[in-house]
Amino acid sequence: MAKKEMKTTGTTKNHYHNPTEQWWGKLVVWLLLLGMVGAIIIGFIVAVVGGNA
Repeated sequence: MAKKEMKTTGTTKNHYHNPTEQWWGKLVVWLLLLGMVGAIIIGFIVAVVGGNA
């Protein structure tokens, strides 16, 4: 069987940018992380105060 040759245009542009490489992407990741950890801590405190822990 003959091999198909793919013609390349020479340059391929990647339009995807990793959000964590930007300052706003890092901010979003840190806010999500701190929000999740904070929710666990606050939930534990509420459970202890409410007598459910």
